[in-house]
Amino acid sequence: MLDAREQGRGRQPGIRPAHTAYPRGTLLWELSGLAGTDPASADHARSALLRAGTARSYEAGEIMLLEGATDTFVLVLLNGFTKVTTTDDQDTTALVDIRAAGDVMGETAAFDNEPRSATVRAAERVSVRRISQDEWLAWLARYQAAGLAVSRSLAHRSRTAVRRRTQFTRGPVIARLCRAVLDLTEQYGTRTPGGLSVRPGLTHAEWGEFIGARERRVQHALQELRAAQAVSYGRCRLTVHSVPTLRQIAATP
Repeated sequence: MLDAREQGRGRQPGIRPAHTAYPRGTLLWELSGLAGTDPASADHARSALLRAGTARSYEAGEIMLLEGATDTFVLVLLNGFTKVTTTDDQDTTALVDIRAAGDVMGETAAFDNEPRSATVRAAERVSVRRISQDEWLAWLARYQAAGLAVSRSLAHRSRTAVRRRTQFTRGPVIARLCRAVLDLTEQYGTRTPGGLSVRPGLTHAEWGEFIGARERRVQHALQELRAAQAVSYGRCRLTVHSVPTLRQIAATP
């Protein structure tokens, strides 16, 4: 059972804002939020976006966008999660971001015609709208709310990246891991009878890539967190049992 004190600080993990089923900061979340101030434009823009392009599904592990590719289509994620990775000059791959239902992917290449900057893989079976560059740009030009929603979504993504660079790269590995777990829990966590299930499921190696630590160090950190009854874990599964404990360890300088 979750510690009742988890509600004492910040917004409640695993609870979606009332106006939408999509996570905060995603494009569809932003469009839903704008519906209260500019209902005609926002509603029409959202409906047009969900009709645009063609429907497509991807299986878990399937590549959706490939780093270095020169295609320019855009994907709007309708359900599930994807993992964003990049590869450096030494062919080392690192997990750098998570995208959730409501997010747009590939829009940068659609804007500047440059090669893809990252690879996106489905973390589970997902459904998308695959939209051509021309149709994407036409949608932005037609609806005033569309440009504002995209700008807000990009701003949210930028703020998240800056926060993660600061929080996930400083301090002991166990503190960095706690911050990463809290970050994903607060954005995407779902309540279960045993606690808060962290989504999407990540391997130990992926947690290491996410916080810049070796896989073995992550394994040791997870063992300590389990011993403290803060989390339980298995293959690509992590459940939070005590948010206050994670916050206390995350504050370690």
